[in-house]
Amino acid sequence: MTTEEMAALVRLWFEQASRGFGHLLPDGWFGGRPYENQYVLIGVQVSDDSFVVILSEGTKLVVKKPKQVYVENSQLVIEGYEEATLRWKHYGGTDERELRYSDGQIRFVPPVGTVVSLK
Repeated sequence: MTTEEMAALVRLWFEQASRGFGHLLPDGWFGGRPYENQYVLIGVQVSDDSFVVILSEGTKLVVKKPKQVYVENSQLVIEGYEEATLRWKHYGGTDERELRYSDGQIRFVPPVGTVVSLK
């Protein structure tokens, strides 16, 4: 699967799910509690062997050299990347923060009761 195809899958997942909860990161839920954060997709940008998922709340997920993007149990899964960087601004703040990962899964979870099937 090419980077463009992976980015297209991210777009399709958000179209069907309408919004994503998470992120469920390699070290647990972003913010610490399940379903605490929800996002809508603003866009996905592709650059060579990377893509950037631009979300509401000024949040961005930069994925370098992704190997797999797929849907499992209606969740969007990104794994097998060289590096994934989550960037966000603290609510009410202006300074950008980030988390970096070199392995593990990143998942977006659809709203309860939403079934996403991209087959």
